[in-house]
Amino acid sequence: MLGRSYCPECHHELRLVDVLPVLGYVINRGKCHFCGKKIAINYLLIEIFGGAMFVASYLLIGLEWELVVALIMISVLIAESISDYRSMIILDWIWIIGIIPLMIFRLIQGDFWIYLLSSAGMFGLMLLLALFGKWVFKKEAIGGGDVKLYLFIGFCITIWQGLLSLFLASLFGLIYALTRKNRQNRILPLVPFILLGTIVAYFFGQALIDWYLLLLGV
Repeated sequence: MLGRSYCPECHHELRLVDVLPVLGYVINRGKCHFCGKKIAINYLLIEIFGGAMFVASYLLIGLEWELVVALIMISVLIAESISDYRSMIILDWIWIIGIIPLMIFRLIQGDFWIYLLSSAGMFGLMLLLALFGKWVFKKEAIGGGDVKLYLFIGFCITIWQGLLSLFLASLFGLIYALTRKNRQNRILPLVPFILLGTIVAYFFGQALIDWYLLLLGV
């Protein structure tokens, strides 16, 4: 899984310029430098999305230590989204590498126990939902990788933001599924929608929660 990047078609190791985000795609005109195989535009779109999220994080947070949390969160969830979309596999080593600096940061910040509670609470909730879904549908409804991923997400956002991210992920996934109802039926990768839901909850979650409570008159 680790090591130098290579072309999946000719298996030639890529040059440094080939792996530069956006620039590598543009310089090579969307093709492998060695074999000429066309590179899916999805890679370019993902790189643009990731870069846009990094810039947006800086604009919303500024040059603060919390920016490190945002960048780690975005990097891990984008990587896991790609893996989930391509192979329906969530790579544990990616979020484990990401959670270690987050735990250290939250410990230094003095909010470790708050985020530990969020991590454990969201993991427990996802586990219950997975077991309930399997009991109702008689098959796996939520993968074990999705459940474990919330151990990482819990150290990025509070438990209330985590609940919001889960709701938004489900909503985004439902909308996507409805737009593809006439296409071939396949298992829906959940992590890309968890990514979107978590990003919204991280940056705007508290404002959305306060707005909702205001509507309820709380």
